[in-house]
Amino acid sequence: MRIGVRFLLLSAISALSLFAQAPEITAVVNGFSYKNHISPGVLASIFGSNLSGNNLEVTVEGQSCPVTYSSASQLNIQVPWDLATGAGSVIVKHDNLTSKPFKFTISEYSPALVSSDGSGSGIGIFYTANGKLITTTNPANAGDTLVTYAVGLGATNPAIATGETTPNPPPLYVTLVAPAITVGGKSATIFFSGLAPGALATDQLNFMLATNTTVGTDTVTLKAGSSSSSAITIPIGCLDNTAGVTVTQGPLENPSANKYTQKVTIQNTSGKRLETKGSLVLTGLTSSAQLTNGGGKSCPSSDGAPYKSFTFTGAGTAQTATVTLDFTDSSTGTVAYGQRVLTK
Repeated sequence: MRIGVRFLLLSAISALSLFAQAPEITAVVNGFSYKNHISPGVLASIFGSNLSGNNLEVTVEGQSCPVTYSSASQLNIQVPWDLATGAGSVIVKHDNLTSKPFKFTISEYSPALVSSDGSGSGIGIFYTANGKLITTTNPANAGDTLVTYAVGLGATNPAIATGETTPNPPPLYVTLVAPAITVGGKSATIFFSGLAPGALATDQLNFMLATNTTVGTDTVTLKAGSSSSSAITIPIGCLDNTAGVTVTQGPLENPSANKYTQKVTIQNTSGKRLETKGSLVLTGLTSSAQLTNGGGKSCPSSDGAPYKSFTFTGAGTAQTATVTLDFTDSSTGTVAYGQRVLTK
């Protein structure tokens, strides 16, 4: 009787194994860019079917890989640091089932910046020196010092083991390669390139934007060796030159019912020449008043405050601009506001 029970149990296990399906790999991509751009040490994603199960093991060129996420259709891994460049293959095993080798190319570097929505493109994750996230409503400015994160910049000094989280606090793990960053085609100055403390195989870059970085949504290109990535963007705002100008408000005129007009003069007092085009941003405008001739294309306000674009005239630092503001106010009969002056 015991022999029969054992036979039935083994038969059931054998039957289950017949229904299990071997893992199938359809793609191996860089975990930040989602491009087939892989290098030693990089965080990568494997896509396919039947990828997860018991006793899961992922190997690249026979070397075991740390798995940071697993599901039936996706595995996130770290590629081993000490792989040779050239042809490579990955194999997934679980439940005594093995995938066919999936072949891909191992490059020396595979630079990729992290995106804010995790898609591998669009606005990247950038922080100011005091830790504020750069967004469309909090854009960076030319000359700012920023921090961002990347993968694929290669080995570091000192070296670090595959699967090991970067220690925090230092020593600093500095990349052997000196990467390059351009924003809108303008070269940024990199102060630090190395593994981010407390993270796995993630590079941190501290850099300063060029002082002539253009205003708008600019493309950020990260290059290591001969490899580059440029799917990420950053919003660049105008420079706040409020402290370097004087703003003189003329009398508030009331030419007709509910309508008001005012001439405002902006004078450059910074001692240096400012960019010609800019905007006068009205802060704290009386809630009942509306600026009816506002707007322009130079420097829209990032916080939604009304603004009026202008163009400086005058040579050297002797720059002035005069704008006329038109308002409506049907309730209080008064118009008050503060000012910020933004220039490109």
